[in-house]
Amino acid sequence: MLRRNFLTTALGLPMAGILAPLEKLTAADLGKVRIADIKIRPAGAHTQIRIDTDAGISGYGESGVTLSMMKGWMEVYKPMLTGQDPLAIGYHWHRMSTLMHTYMARIPALSGIDMALWDLAGRLLNLPVYRLLGGPFREQVPVFINSEPRNMLDPKSVKDWADQFRASPLGFRATKINTHTILGIPMGRYTTALSAQDLNKLRTSFGNVRKELGLDYDIMVHCHNEYDLASAKAIARSVEDIQPKWFEDPLPPQFSDSWVALKRECRVPLLTGEKCEMPQGFYPFLKEQAVDYIYPDIAFCGGITAFMKIAATASLFRIPVATHNVGGIHLTMSCIQVGLSIMDFLTSETAMGGPGGGVLALASNPPVVKGGFAQRPEAPGLGVDVNEEVFRQRQTARGGTFQDWI
Repeated sequence: MLRRNFLTTALGLPMAGILAPLEKLTAADLGKVRIADIKIRPAGAHTQIRIDTDAGISGYGESGVTLSMMKGWMEVYKPMLTGQDPLAIGYHWHRMSTLMHTYMARIPALSGIDMALWDLAGRLLNLPVYRLLGGPFREQVPVFINSEPRNMLDPKSVKDWADQFRASPLGFRATKINTHTILGIPMGRYTTALSAQDLNKLRTSFGNVRKELGLDYDIMVHCHNEYDLASAKAIARSVEDIQPKWFEDPLPPQFSDSWVALKRECRVPLLTGEKCEMPQGFYPFLKEQAVDYIYPDIAFCGGITAFMKIAATASLFRIPVATHNVGGIHLTMSCIQVGLSIMDFLTSETAMGGPGGGVLALASNPPVVKGGFAQRPEAPGLGVDVNEEVFRQRQTARGGTFQDWI
């Protein structure tokens, strides 16, 4: 068989079975419920989605675009879905994601709609989403947070932070730490070649953190696509001794041969993907063996449906999948649900804990987190209901006024 034909066949095999559990579980219920309306409201930098049905049951999701962007795309997506069977998720995802004339599909916008459709399907069938996806593969999902000392060059500051980090009642065992704060450069803005002094700051700072945390905790070295190839190689060498869990996003997000060159010389695991869309965005990284892990964001990559296709593609290369998450409670629960649903799941980022309870306070029935693991939820759909009082308070504090569903 020709290599091209082999790859086409191989890529098709896992894709064909992704929706099989859903189709089997919904077979008796197809055509009984219709989508009545779709509503949106702001949720920080994201937008919450609510899909209502004529059965009086709604599903909720979270898209990776702002409210103003989502308003425009609702003019396209809402007419496609209203009056349709909400359980035909594969059909809806295909129509939304292949939209071309006169509008190319907006993947982060449809991501939230797809997420809401999965939540709705679970609520209609009284099953958690991971069951609809063919899981569970595990009983709990590892989660981690972004946390770092105020001054990583100061051993006392690092020790104080480490004591506080270890004392978290959620028991996190991993933390992601930025490079830009150590260097004093803008986040996510292209940076010229690093100096020896810069590299020494990074080596000392991460070394201080490793010394305080010991080897019982994982440390992720976090970039925002700021660096050139030479700097990325140098940073990787600088942090080798701390044995990081991964080295994240040192190069610009688009695939290039520079990723391959970095992987060839890098002695720490490489990760990228939070800005990639659909399986097509991840495929070159996988095919060229340019990373050790991939990192989809469900609110950005095409929703839960796309995530499962991405994970199926990654499984062909035996590359584990982690989930990027700087969003709200629906994105957090989506990460937990997919984390239960695939074999090669690594861990999920989250904004749990912190002032006011973090993202967990947004739920009236938050997931149980112990020892840095989110326990398997049993409630239907994504398994969470929004605490409207807390949500309103936070939106008011952020923007001065509260804007409800429109």
